[in-house]
Parts: sequence; structure tokens; C-alpha cells
Amino acid sequence: MSNFITVLFPFFALMGTILICLLLEAFNIGKRLYGPITLIGAFIALLTIILDTSSGVIHVFANPNDIFDVSASPGLLLIDDFYRFFAIVFLLVLILVTLSSIDFISSERNTGIYYSLLILSTIGMMVIAAANDLLIIFVAWELGSLPAYSLAAFQKSRAETSESALKFFLIGAMSSAFILFGISLVYGISAETNLQSIILAFSDLSSYTPLHIVALMFLFVGFGYKMAAVPFHAWAVDVYQGTPTTITSFLAAGSKAMGFAAALRLIIFAFGEIEGSWGVIFAVLAVLTMTLGNLAALVQENIKRMLAYSSIAHAGYMLIGMASISSFDRVASNFAIAATELHILTHAVMKLLAFTAVIIVAFSLKSENISDYAGLRKKHPWIAFGLTISLLSLMGIPPLAGFISKLLLFFAAIYANMAWLAVIGIINSGISIFYYLRVIKLMLIDKPIEEEEETAVVSVDRFVPYSVPISYQVALMSAIILIILIGLLPGFFIDYALSAAQSLI
Repeated sequence: MSNFITVLFPFFALMGTILICLLLEAFNIGKRLYGPITLIGAFIALLTIILDTSSGVIHVFANPNDIFDVSASPGLLLIDDFYRFFAIVFLLVLILVTLSSIDFISSERNTGIYYSLLILSTIGMMVIAAANDLLIIFVAWELGSLPAYSLAAFQKSRAETSESALKFFLIGAMSSAFILFGISLVYGISAETNLQSIILAFSDLSSYTPLHIVALMFLFVGFGYKMAAVPFHAWAVDVYQGTPTTITSFLAAGSKAMGFAAALRLIIFAFGEIEGSWGVIFAVLAVLTMTLGNLAALVQENIKRMLAYSSIAHAGYMLIGMASISSFDRVASNFAIAATELHILTHAVMKLLAFTAVIIVAFSLKSENISDYAGLRKKHPWIAFGLTISLLSLMGIPPLAGFISKLLLFFAAIYANMAWLAVIGIINSGISIFYYLRVIKLMLIDKPIEEEEETAVVSVDRFVPYSVPISYQVALMSAIILIILIGLLPGFFIDYALSAAQSLI
């Protein structure tokens, strides 16, 4: 039983944190403590995973007669390096979103419920990364999604928030329906829900029927919605713009990573024998996704919509890695999975930094228009610096994190004999430079708007700098340090990603 508790301690720490927040909320005490308590619980869970010295694969819930048995036989959950890598990503997202939420929702009611929903969604994402059973994947998918729907509608006073939340819920329900139907078809074909058993049923390509292909396509369509991959991307832009910005960052960083974790765990791991077919599908989707995302971002005037299309484009870069996994060379496949995982990590940190800066600027200028970022260096030099670091990393400028992860993705495509895909990825990175540099130019070079207009016309209050709370400063500095650290010292992160990829294969 001690091993059972040790393995699942991160989940126990997070569930205990939820319980504390809900109890404090029920008795209406300690409103200022919800954020710090959430941070403590997330840090404990994160440190438990980082300091975990166990190796190999640990199966949990493998013995129905003894749920505390941690054995080597196939269980419902796989505690391996793949799970640990994604759990670290999800917990980092939770920590940074919590930091940016402490001041953002301080005036809202039911803040204890807000943090509980954040943690609950994070638990669902972590379970997805460890799931070894189709039903567990679906339950975890709903556990990660349902709290996110509620969070999207948290600020009910804003009409655009309610509209975005409704769109998010309807699209999410549709994606869940696709996944559930795909799972039912897989079960009908294999009479199994355990992933190891499904491998045997799907390993013989000569026995494939149209039903096999339909089942796999339904699963991928469901995951594609959460990835915001073309043609399942349309919901993302409106939802990202309309939801509270802290939740936008949570969706762009956490939910997207959940979609890719599920796709890697299920499609690549369980259905790996049809690698060649998936490679073509992922390559086509990668080209469409990154091209549409980058071209649409060029013409945006709202910073959140621009970052939303940027997030879609980066989903395309991640799909380059998944297309490269289709190589029958085990070493190249391992490298491609690691490159995809690393870009999921760097994208999460970059987007969290960008959206945190957007929150601060929105408080200061009461605007999300890109044109209002002119001269930001004079009002908030550190905010301008942080957002610049994020945008430079997103476009792939060395020596930042985005450069390393993009470089690995392009090398993965070359190793998989898809050099043409790497070339298209590089061209798209070049396109993205234009809309990222536009924002950087406005912040660092252009004069503030009030200096270009007549003083009598301008409201002085509009340009009073916003006093940045300490929680935002910590979130910004943490993300900046991570981006620079991954860029300058990538070896440790690459090795960990390779270990996670190896455990998946």
C-alpha cells in the first residue's frame, strides 16, 4: 500500500487541495488564501513527480481483488516517464495560471470554486497521460473538459464570455461524442478496452476492414478538436477571445497539451502498426494547420485573436512531429516523439507568458487592440520585455526555447524522409515573423499613442500605468527564466523528453 500511495501521491495532494478550497468556500473564510493554497498543493505534486526516483513502468489498478496492488501486470494506469513528462507540463500550467489568477479574479465571487475547477481539470489531464484503458481515457477526457467549460463561463457578467462558453461547450460535447463512438467501434472490433490487448487486434493490417479505419478516424477527429488542428480549429479563436484571459491561457497551454497527450498515448502507442497511413494524414494536417494559422494571424487587430491563430499554427508544428513518428526506424520515431513533447512544453510556457502580459496590459489600457501596444516600453518596460521574449521564442529565434523545439521538429521530419515537410515548416516560421515583429515594433520602437494625438483629446486616466501585483511579476519572471533556460541548456530537457518517448514506444 505504501508504494500505491507514493505513486499516486500527486493526485492525493491535488485532491486534498480541492477539499481545502471547497471547505473554506463553504464557510466563506480565507478568500485570500485560495490562490496560495492552490500554489502549495500544485508545488507539492510537482516536486513529488520531479523527485520520483522510480524507474520503468508501474501499473496501477491491475488487480481487481486488491486495488492497492502495484504490480507488473497491465493495469488501468501506466506510471511511466511519458506520464511524468506531461504531468510536469500540466502542473507548470496550473502554477502559472494560478499566479496570474490571484489578482485577476480577486473581486469575483466563488473564487474557491474557481481554483477547485482549475485543479480538477488538471487532474483529468494528468490521468489522460497515464491512461491504459479506453474507458479511463474517456472518463479522464471528460474530467479535464467539464471543469474547463465552467471556467470559460466564470465571469457571467460579460456577454461575450457566455457566448464563448456556450460555443466551447457545444464543440466539446461534439468532440466527446466522436471519441466515445470511436471507442465503441474499437471495442466492437477487439472486445477489449485495455490498450495492450487492442494492439493485438489492430496489429494485422491484412485483417483490416472499413470499420477499423472509421473507428480510428472518429478517435482522431475527437482529439483534433482539442488540438485545434485544421479543420477542427474554428471554435478556438472565438473561445480564446471571449473567455477570461487566465482561462484562455489555460486552454491554449493545458487543453492543447491534453489533446496531444491523448493522441500520442492512444493512436501512436496502441495503433502504431499503421504508421505509414498516419504519417500521410498528420503531414497533410500539419501543412494545413500551420499555414492557415499563420496567414490568418497576419491580419488580426486583437492581440488575443492573433495569439489564438498563433496557437493553431503551433499545433501544426506539433503535427510535424507526429507525422515523423510514422518512420519505421525506431530511433527516428523516438526522436520525433521527443521533439513533439518538447514543443508542447515550450509552447505552453511561451503562451502562458504572452497571455499573462496581455492580462496586465488589458488592466492598464482597458484594451486588447494591438495598436494600443504602441510605446508599451515607456509604461511597462518589464511587461514589454517579457512579451518580447515570448514572441521571439514563438517565432523561433535563438537562443530561446522555441528555437530548440522547432529545430528538433524539423530535424525529425528530415530523419523521417519528409524534408519537404520541414521546408514548409521553415517557410511558415518565416511568415510568423511578420505578425510577431509587428507587435514588438509597436512596443519597443513606436511612440505611445498619446504622444501622437492632441493632448486635449486624450483622457489622461487611460494612460496611467497599472501597478503590477507581485503574483503577476512572479508568473512573468518564472516563464521568462524557463524560456531562456530551455534555450541555453536544452540537454536536460531533451534527455527527459527522449526518456518519456522511449517509455511510450
